[in-house]
Amino acid sequence: MSEWHPDIATIPGPRYRAIAEAIAQDIQAGRLSAGDRLPTHRDLAYRLGVTVGTVTRAYAEAQRLGLLVGEVGRGSFIAQRAPADALYHAPPERDGVVDMSLNYPPAEPLAETALRDSLETLARRNDLAHLLPYGKFDGPQEVRQAVAAWLGRQHRFPAEADRLVLTTGGQHAISAAIAAVAEPGDVVLCGALTWTGIRAIAEMMRLQLRGLAMDGEGVLPEAFDVACRTLSPRALYLIPTLQNPTGTIMGEGRRAALAHIAERYGVPIVEDDIYGFLAPDAPAPIATRAPEQVLYLTSLSKSLAPGLRIGCLAAPRRFQPRIMAAVRATTWMVPPLMGEIAADWINSGVADSIAVNRRQETARRQAIARAVLGPLAGSASPQAYHLWMKLPAPWRATDFVAEARQRGVLIAPTDVFAVGRRHEEEAVRICLGSPASAEAVRQGLNVLRELIPQAADTRYLAVV
Repeated sequence: MSEWHPDIATIPGPRYRAIAEAIAQDIQAGRLSAGDRLPTHRDLAYRLGVTVGTVTRAYAEAQRLGLLVGEVGRGSFIAQRAPADALYHAPPERDGVVDMSLNYPPAEPLAETALRDSLETLARRNDLAHLLPYGKFDGPQEVRQAVAAWLGRQHRFPAEADRLVLTTGGQHAISAAIAAVAEPGDVVLCGALTWTGIRAIAEMMRLQLRGLAMDGEGVLPEAFDVACRTLSPRALYLIPTLQNPTGTIMGEGRRAALAHIAERYGVPIVEDDIYGFLAPDAPAPIATRAPEQVLYLTSLSKSLAPGLRIGCLAAPRRFQPRIMAAVRATTWMVPPLMGEIAADWINSGVADSIAVNRRQETARRQAIARAVLGPLAGSASPQAYHLWMKLPAPWRATDFVAEARQRGVLIAPTDVFAVGRRHEEEAVRICLGSPASAEAVRQGLNVLRELIPQAADTRYLAVV
């Protein structure tokens, strides 16, 4: 691809940034692919009529954003990135495989019993015609009222039913929220390590996703402030409670600081509270501090049952028309039967019992993890469905994942969650909910623990 000749005339800003942006756009459009070699600094400078220093600075910026890798004596190449849907490919069908790569909730027998009871009750009714026609885009009023009550009890979010929009799961809620605040080409911010689904959404909507520096509480306020001043972002996506993949909980002060910056610059926050019910002692959602600046969302997938496909979105009224348009253009409405079942579980109190059981099973599996892994279990909250295990040198995350896979344990490496330039941290996410039993969790963790001291022997370890 040494003949690459970008058109930077229509890209605003300094020329070095325009070149870096052209690289990003051409990767997005498929005109540049992983491994493609870019022109030399001198050659591209001649073609574009800029200085060699401008191209050098542009390539450095592109490398900082994770778009390029430089090899001494060979040149600059488009970086290999893990695909946004890397975790969603079907795992190999092998006996004895422990899949700890997907952040599913643990199996919950009470949910199956509750479903059977709800269906039997519905079967005895003679007023089910209302479940068959097209319904309201934002969902039935009685279901929204039940979900609003659930948010107040389990998520510490005092929702108004009239401001709730029901969606077909949390990912649909995120898509609708992002569609309400951003257009193709816009910049959306998130943590430098984040849930893979937001990457998939950004790619589908042709957005520029930019990762912000983080610490043990999540996104740094100063990084958000700088990005607001220099990138003109349209939104900041956050998971403040039990962040995926790191499992951290953002404190009161950090939430307040980010809310203040968002209000000062007029940048909406898309707050994903999917795990909020697991941490009843966590601070209240950011949306309670800045209700006119935050689009708050969650779903019943992690708390009750993914198959219900019930999510919800509460947003400032100025975003409502675009949210409703996004729902109408995608799924039209949530399935009325699923909404009826969800409302029945919430109103009867069985949903609260399921949530309690999920918290208890999660604590049990976390205790196993800490007993098996010790300090390697990391600093993720013991209330999370997952661990973020930092690897001792000389392990690289991709090598560790490959070796674990050979031994029948599936996990996910740092690169899958990294946004922008390659993250310096060598770590893996270990999901404790997806294995069928606590014993399977112990089995998988034992394999990983035994693997740790074997870095020098693995045939996958890269030479650096």
